[in-house]
Amino acid sequence: MEVETDARQNEKLQSILRDMGDSPHIIYYTKESLRIHRHGRLKKVFLVATPYYVYLVKAKGISFYARWQNKLLTVSSTKNIISIGAPESSQVRQLQNASQAVPDAVDSEDSGFTMVKLECASVLEATTTERCLQKLAASARLRTEQLENDESYPAQNATQETKDAEDEWSGADSEGSEDDAGPLWGQQQVLLQRPREGESSSLFQKAPSRYLAVASLVDGEFTDYTALKNAYLRNEEDILQEDLAAFVKENEGQVEKLCETHYPAFLHAARQCFSISEQDAELVGQELSGATTLARSSVMEMKRSAADLNLSRCVKQNVAQVVSILRSTMELAEMLETVEMRVQKQQLLGAVVSLKQLMRVAAPFAEYALGEYVIHHRVPQLSQDIFTAAVHDFNAWLKLLRDSSLPIGAAALKWEGTVKTGSIEKKLRISEEGEWWVEMSYVRACIRRAPFTESSSISNIIYGASLQEVFEELCHGTYYRNYYAESRMQQAKLDLYEVPVSSEALSGDALVAELERYCATALGFVLIEDIVHNITEPHVRSTTEIICMWEKLSQAMADRARHISTLLVSDPNYTARMMDVFCLLRSFISIVVDCVKSVRLSPLILSLVVESMSDSIISSWLQEACVEATQGVLTETLLPLTATTLGEYHEYVTRFYLDRCKSIELPLPSAGFTSGSVTLPYALMVPVIGDIALRFLSQCHSILVMDESAVVRQSELNNVDEMLLKYLSVLFRTVAELLHSHLATVAERAVMQLAVFVTSCATMSVIVSCVEQQFVLAWHFDYDEGKRETLGAPRLLASSATLFEKAVQKGIERLLTAFIAETEDRLRPVAELDYWKGLVEVRRAATPATATRANSKDDDEKGLLEAMEYVISMIPKLTAVLQVSVVRSVLGTVVAHAAITTQTNLESAIHGGCRDGTTSDFAALRDCVREFELMCAIQIPLWQKRIGAAISSVPAAQRFPLQSKHIADELLLWIGRKEAAERAKTNQVLAGIEGAGKFVAKGVGKGIYTVGQTVKGGASAITGAASARAGKREHQSALF
Repeated sequence: MEVETDARQNEKLQSILRDMGDSPHIIYYTKESLRIHRHGRLKKVFLVATPYYVYLVKAKGISFYARWQNKLLTVSSTKNIISIGAPESSQVRQLQNASQAVPDAVDSEDSGFTMVKLECASVLEATTTERCLQKLAASARLRTEQLENDESYPAQNATQETKDAEDEWSGADSEGSEDDAGPLWGQQQVLLQRPREGESSSLFQKAPSRYLAVASLVDGEFTDYTALKNAYLRNEEDILQEDLAAFVKENEGQVEKLCETHYPAFLHAARQCFSISEQDAELVGQELSGATTLARSSVMEMKRSAADLNLSRCVKQNVAQVVSILRSTMELAEMLETVEMRVQKQQLLGAVVSLKQLMRVAAPFAEYALGEYVIHHRVPQLSQDIFTAAVHDFNAWLKLLRDSSLPIGAAALKWEGTVKTGSIEKKLRISEEGEWWVEMSYVRACIRRAPFTESSSISNIIYGASLQEVFEELCHGTYYRNYYAESRMQQAKLDLYEVPVSSEALSGDALVAELERYCATALGFVLIEDIVHNITEPHVRSTTEIICMWEKLSQAMADRARHISTLLVSDPNYTARMMDVFCLLRSFISIVVDCVKSVRLSPLILSLVVESMSDSIISSWLQEACVEATQGVLTETLLPLTATTLGEYHEYVTRFYLDRCKSIELPLPSAGFTSGSVTLPYALMVPVIGDIALRFLSQCHSILVMDESAVVRQSELNNVDEMLLKYLSVLFRTVAELLHSHLATVAERAVMQLAVFVTSCATMSVIVSCVEQQFVLAWHFDYDEGKRETLGAPRLLASSATLFEKAVQKGIERLLTAFIAETEDRLRPVAELDYWKGLVEVRRAATPATATRANSKDDDEKGLLEAMEYVISMIPKLTAVLQVSVVRSVLGTVVAHAAITTQTNLESAIHGGCRDGTTSDFAALRDCVREFELMCAIQIPLWQKRIGAAISSVPAAQRFPLQSKHIADELLLWIGRKEAAERAKTNQVLAGIEGAGKFVAKGVGKGIYTVGQTVKGGASAITGAASARAGKREHQSALF
């Protein structure tokens, strides 16, 4: 049975068996590897068995672990574990004492293999292996017992063999006898090898070498014919015959003993010898003589043949050497032809490799003419041809690099793929109660792939860079690097450093296009340098040279960008063109910083230019926003805005969350826009200014880089957030100043326009909050996630909201002035006594129905009634455009002022009617006062009811400031005193008249003062409440 492995592993197994002195015949092996625990690990092993030993072989490398004698082998198994070992050392010593020929029970590399445990793949495999090993051990023990039997009783075994062989020998012919002589010679050899104790060969004592020669001849199976040849060549046949005779004589005793042992065989041999006749013996002798002569002649012929053979062998060696040289020259010629063919086909790298092989093949032929020709003539010539072709291809490759700069740079600028890192996404949440907050969530990184249009150009660049290996193999690597550096420097000088600047005659689009072409060329140049640096070894340029090149290129690009910016000042679309230049430079810097891997390039020079451009662009945007806001404010007519469609309602209201702001109490429909049209309480300038501010903020966010992880960002000395807040503050401050200026242009008596102005200014705080929301969403810092803010109460732009609160206060002041002026105009008739007399006449119906009565009717509808009708009619109009709290405050102030004015005008009319001093005048005055009291008693409850129905929680509806009864009593008292004083003039002396006059004057003055203080006190209370409310709102705004 042979191991089914490859030749290398079989050779290793046979080598192990030879080294161990064992039989090469393998009778058993395990087909599947077993596992053994060694040094804390499981290792794979095999079991291999010969007729005498069982070997444990390591599977990896086929190395020896241990072996056990088959006859001493013990095997047992438990589940899939096999235990293999030898008996205890005491038993082995007993065997060794009994026979010195018994080897060790276990041979191994260490003492840990006396008993091993092997793990099989399955229980069936373990059982099968155990059964096979037990059979081997049993067979070895049986064979050992038989050999011990034969050695212990050799005579009995020989007699039994002789008796068994008698019948065969009796009927055998001569040929069979010769065949059966083998065992006899074998026994003879055994006897010769083991002489009896005390015996010694005399021939061996005289001449040991001659004895050995004879011993080598008498072995019939392994005869050494060299001794016979030596005796013949030395003419020592007689000595050899004498030695043979002596050997025979000395071994006669052994022959006799052998004959005694094998007597039947001896008789059989004797009969055969007797049957040979003397003639046959003589014939044999003659044949032997002839054979000897023939052998001698054959030997001489063999000598001559050996000489000829040596000669032919030398010739054959020479021919073989010549053939080998010819084959090598053929190989050299083929290699030379290969190099020349590759040089012709411009396969330069293959030609260089073949040239090196040609040198190696031609080196052994350096002493021949062919080798000298190849080494000293053809190789230098081919090297020069390869170098010339490589220089030509190198120049073409350098031209390819220059031509590929523009397309590669343009493709990089227009590449649509993106690589976004993980970021935080902010979402704005606004409640129905007018509160807003920011929620943040994490957005995973993403990559959007897109094809690169100039990938073929990059492949050509990489392929052309393989020329470096050609120059390096030709020992021209330094020339390659220097030539590359000089050529690329010249290309950069022509294409980038010394490019003429565009003239001023070009348009803005042409200037931007030319700058874009220049940037694309520069970007392609830098990317190609990075590619070449990464694929060449050694590098054609050091990192220091690349950094110097980048610094020079950055300075040139910065100068060109500044010059283009100067030329674009006269362009009508200056901001748009500058934005194109800015985006171009920022894309250029980002691509260079992200894509160049050979060295880290600093974008400082270009970043300063980009920052300067961004400041200029933002300033231009701010100027445009201020201009638009100025146009929007100055052209505003201060009429309420009307939304006729859902889209307009969204643009005017819901876009700015004005419907959710509860703090300013705007009179908007609770259900929103349903159908028809909705009149809004503010002017068109409010959404216009909001749109301008949001657009300006969006533009700033598009140009400002607020990500701290970005390489290209604004200067650290200029805080982006604070700068943007300053820009917004400037915009809102401009709007606030425009509103103050526009307020001065409003007519003095335009009450509704002033009311719309007040509401518009109050709404601006919500617009500021919306702008702050967008600012926070784009803010790169955390803005107190989950913290709730209130619409209309901005925190970061609180100063801007304060400006509009001041505008609201001034608008309310103007509104009060206009409202009061309109009311005073309607109260002027109250200061005339004829107005009151007309009312008395109308009531008494003393005047006939004539034109005079019609005029009196008209006078009846004027005065206090007209003023109060005007005030009450203005309540729904003001409520439609003003906040309810402002309407309450304004209405309370106007009503109180109307009451004071009415009282003052009435007193002026009564005082003016006492100039005549007649009795009839005093009666008329009393009628007028009673008419005033009666009018107030009838109209004041009606006015209170109408005011309460129009608007709630107004002080005038609960406690009217005009105390008519008290005023009438005071006036009647004054009239009575005045009348009494006039009557006393005629009956009393001058002194009495003066005393009475002082007394009456004192009493009347006191009553007027008291009434005035009462009315003015009520009005002051209402005005004070409104001022306190406004002051409280100013304090809250200042806190936020």
